[in-house]
Amino acid sequence: MANLPSDSALARTISGDDSVWTLETQLLAAVHDRLSEANWQRANAGSKNPSRRPQPIPRPGVHTDRIGGTNRDVREVASYLVRFQPENGG
Repeated sequence: MANLPSDSALARTISGDDSVWTLETQLLAAVHDRLSEANWQRANAGSKNPSRRPQPIPRPGVHTDRIGGTNRDVREVASYLVRFQPENGG
C-alpha cells in the first residue's frame, strides 16, 4: 500500500477517508481556520453584537462537538475555578 496514491480506492477502503488527508491538506486546513478566525476577530472588534465564530473545516476522525468534559457537579467545578480568580477582582 506504500506505493498507492492516498486517494486510491484501495487506500480509502483500508484506511478510510483519513488517507486522503495528507500533511499538506492538514496544514492548508489549519491555515484556513486561523485566517477565518483572524478575520472574524477583526470584523467584530468592539462590536456589541458579534457574528458567530467561524467553524473549523471538519477533519476526518475528529469530532469538535465539545471541548473537554466532566461528570462533576456544577458547584464542585465552580468552587475549583474560584481558586484561579484574581484576588483584587479584576
